[in-house]
Amino acid sequence: MFNNFKRNALVLAAGAAICAPSAHAFVVNDTFAGNWGDVDGGSRGLIIDILENRAPAGDFAPAVLVEWFTYDEDGNPLWLISNTAQIDRDTNTASLQFLEFAGGAFATPDLGSPSSSAWGSGTLTFNSCNEAVLEFDGANGTGTTTFTSLTESTQCVVDEVFSGCPDFASAGPVEGSCIIGGGDPITDDITLTNETTWLIQGQFVIGNGGSVTIEPNTELVGGTLGDLDTFIVAQGGKVFAEGTQENPIVMRGFLAQGRGEWGGVVVNGFAPINGCAEGVEVCTAQGEGNSGTYGGNDPDDSSGVFRYLIVSNAGILFNEENELNGIAFQGVGRGTTIEYVQVHLNTDDGIEFFGGTANAKRLVLTGIGDDSLDWTQGWQGKVQYLVAKQYTDDGDQGIEADNNGDANDSLPRALPFIANATFIGAQDTGWLIREGTGVAIANSIVTGFGDACVDIDQESTFNNSENLTFNNNIIGNCGGGAFDDEAGDPFLVSDFVLGQLGNVQADPMLNNYIPMPGSPALNVAPVPFTDSFFDNVNYAGAVPSQGDDWTKGWTVGLDRDAP
Repeated sequence: MFNNFKRNALVLAAGAAICAPSAHAFVVNDTFAGNWGDVDGGSRGLIIDILENRAPAGDFAPAVLVEWFTYDEDGNPLWLISNTAQIDRDTNTASLQFLEFAGGAFATPDLGSPSSSAWGSGTLTFNSCNEAVLEFDGANGTGTTTFTSLTESTQCVVDEVFSGCPDFASAGPVEGSCIIGGGDPITDDITLTNETTWLIQGQFVIGNGGSVTIEPNTELVGGTLGDLDTFIVAQGGKVFAEGTQENPIVMRGFLAQGRGEWGGVVVNGFAPINGCAEGVEVCTAQGEGNSGTYGGNDPDDSSGVFRYLIVSNAGILFNEENELNGIAFQGVGRGTTIEYVQVHLNTDDGIEFFGGTANAKRLVLTGIGDDSLDWTQGWQGKVQYLVAKQYTDDGDQGIEADNNGDANDSLPRALPFIANATFIGAQDTGWLIREGTGVAIANSIVTGFGDACVDIDQESTFNNSENLTFNNNIIGNCGGGAFDDEAGDPFLVSDFVLGQLGNVQADPMLNNYIPMPGSPALNVAPVPFTDSFFDNVNYAGAVPSQGDDWTKGWTVGLDRDAP
């Protein structure tokens, strides 16, 4: 629906006539599949199969196949089967063509000789995972039938039909949509429910003392007003975005086709950052893209929960020093829960940590236009299990690691711990360690980048070598070689990395992002970190096998190499 409007058309004055079907916020997924019955009773019904993320419609655009059992005007049974049709991601409506089948038998091995003929067309609209409406026009007449799901599913979460916009939002341009943003920060406790399409217009800010709960399978759409539409958590605000594997929360662009369709997500906390003048007791800073104040002296600060969340089609580059990332965690504390989070098709960095102490598990970064993972201003968090996959059309570093670009030795010094990451590149450098940062990387894979797999830059970084540790990593198959050994550096990067325990320069033997049998990634020592945050697994990379693939069922874009 929204991809058919120019952005300005979506801010028409109230009362303007827009001839369009209803909009629905949720993603139709496999929890909608199964048996559906006519609400008026009888033996009429549908069998619905859902095919998720089906090409060529793209991300968040499933397809549907419908078997319809009904009767003609004389009471004779009809067996109708549709084509496989795309479900519009904005209206959750599919246009179907039905064939009528006759003959044959529901038996094996002899199915008989069924025949088919064109019957007519239909439009199927999902209002929830419990209600669908079929409008039809066929050989036996026209009409509309409402169906209800007969398949009991504990994962059915879209159980309400849109009934109006709450007080903190205004009515959107089509039925079922509500506009948030552009006004005062949210300072109460509100909920974004999954039967509504939430259009972010301007800055939607959760202010100090406010909280926003986002239901599973809720969609938030940015870019309908402009590319500065941004979801911002201010200091003291909290977000409880708790999706599930079957029903992730999606924040996407209005086209959901490429990068830079909207601003992205910014989270501001009270955890320590660096970069202030000596003697400043509480260091704070202003976020890029006019995204607010961050920093403080509370390493345990919490900005809420981010679980099973996809942020797609975001990111704005104003200039090299002012940009909006997919998700910017700015001074965010380790009291924040970040797990099962994906950033997809972002113009600038995927995830960037601006100082703070935030930890994260199970991150996915796909098709990022700049650096997949970036940090600066003294980030001291931890990450385990991360898949970063560049696309062939664009990208920069896999990791761009800085302490502070303006003051390389500013304190607190950046020193994150990273384990079980897989970085698959196409351009530039895999791990660029620079500007005074420290880092500990273990049981990880870096491969495929156009330049070197690993590079260390700047005198301040070499002088901080006691805070640079690499263990049990598989490094190889990069266009510029495994290491960028530059003349004049205090030591060779290759000698430094390969001289530490367990590092191997080799082909990681990946099938996409998963090691093949015989891969060196499956024959390494356990993760050496003793912090209880880490699982001490004995493989390198994010995913050891198809059977242990935690990315399945909720991510998009890992199955391809281009937008």
